[in-house]
Amino acid sequence: MEKRNTEKLGTILGFISGTVFILMGILWPIEWSNLALILGDSYESENTAMNILLKITRFLDLKSIFIVFGGTLSATFIAYPYQKTLRSFGSVGKVFSADHSEMEAEEVYEQARKIGEKRFNGKRLTNEDLNSITNPFMRRWVEGLIIREQVPEEMLGSILRSEIEMYEHRADEEIEILDFMSTFGMMGTIVGLVLMLAETGSVRAVMQSMSIAMLTTLYGVIISNLIIQPLASKRKQLKESNRVLMEMVRESVQCIARRESPYNMLQELSLFLPSKREDFDRQYG
Repeated sequence: MEKRNTEKLGTILGFISGTVFILMGILWPIEWSNLALILGDSYESENTAMNILLKITRFLDLKSIFIVFGGTLSATFIAYPYQKTLRSFGSVGKVFSADHSEMEAEEVYEQARKIGEKRFNGKRLTNEDLNSITNPFMRRWVEGLIIREQVPEEMLGSILRSEIEMYEHRADEEIEILDFMSTFGMMGTIVGLVLMLAETGSVRAVMQSMSIAMLTTLYGVIISNLIIQPLASKRKQLKESNRVLMEMVRESVQCIARRESPYNMLQELSLFLPSKREDFDRQYG
């Protein structure tokens, strides 16, 4: 019930904030919108640094910011559940970290080889063996399904696949939300054109309205092509890398659970890691 109320609250807040941002984009005084115009009217300087600053501030427009940035966030909270939207925003930090999937795959390969050999020879796995596993997904399943024998071996494969499918589902939701955010931004162009066509004052006021239309379009293009779409693309790549790693862990745990010979296990695992395939061929070929 509490979660349902949270989702309703997120949708309501999205509608309210979206309406407020759009109204601010329409009603905010045009003469107080562009920072360069404000500074240019009251400040004249031969200072080169100040002139550069004024040129930069020409691209800072409050009406455009209200419409594009505020509208994008509000529309996202309306379109998607509150918790999923927050989780998607939180996942953005993942794409800035380096992709360690290949290094982690090599660690899984070596750890599975050691544990597989020990279990194949009939030796009992200890806490020291468990602590040597650096991959948390692998360590949890080795501990729960092999050491403690909480789940029958015949159910092991289906449970592991279900967890991988759940990971893919959550990652796809995050990617979908990022893709949705990249489609917003043309509304400000329409608002700016309407203001321009309705303007009957000076040429300066007409140009200010045109500036809002152009800057809103620029903000939308920057958000979409320079920020959101690249983030979504990297999130997709990270998802695929993690999915392959999780498949490798699943195969490792199943082989260890079946007490397969190190030869058979490494032959299967080397398919996930081309660099280890060469080592396998040299050792067993």
